[in-house]
Amino acid sequence: MTISQSLDESYTKHKIIPDVVDKFDTQGLLTIEYNEQDHVALGNTLKVENTQHKPVIQFTLNSPGQENEFEISNDDKFTLVLTDPDAPSNKDHKWSEYAHWIVTDLPLNANSNDVEASESLTTVLDYSKGKEILSYQGPAPPPKTGKHRYVFLLFKQDPSVSKFETPKDRPNWGTGIPSSGVRDWVKKNGPELKLLGVNFFYAQNDVQE
Repeated sequence: MTISQSLDESYTKHKIIPDVVDKFDTQGLLTIEYNEQDHVALGNTLKVENTQHKPVIQFTLNSPGQENEFEISNDDKFTLVLTDPDAPSNKDHKWSEYAHWIVTDLPLNANSNDVEASESLTTVLDYSKGKEILSYQGPAPPPKTGKHRYVFLLFKQDPSVSKFETPKDRPNWGTGIPSSGVRDWVKKNGPELKLLGVNFFYAQNDVQE
């Protein structure tokens, strides 16, 4: 089983596909770390209080020859989002999806023969080089609503689109339509946005009874 197949299996098992995104060709691995102990790991559970700050995020492209090779140029820009498809709960989607974070115009390391392959394939996302059009808001699942999924997605931007619209509101990504979110925002801001990688975790309020 390839890395991409293993990732796809996790996305399907936890219903990231189809709840948040349609099936896509995974192009790499999103590594997300809130601190030394709290790493996002495809559906693990993190404490709410440990996720209230921006994490360190690294994207590693699939190794050449092992997966479908994806090329990146110096002119390419990327968008990172964080969304909650379980707002206010997994059974009640009146606020779903809830937009937690959007950063556009991020650079990644271009594929290059001039540096070691491992360096050219990995990028730690530098948010200061992008545009934070929706500030980071940490998870805040309401009491007695069970576990929420918090889903990070990295897209390659449509080069024909130079400006992205900030959602009018965080619930429903401003659409006012329950269960709408990233898909609708992508359609509106550039249908050619290409999803490269996904990672996610669960968090819940301490009050559940």
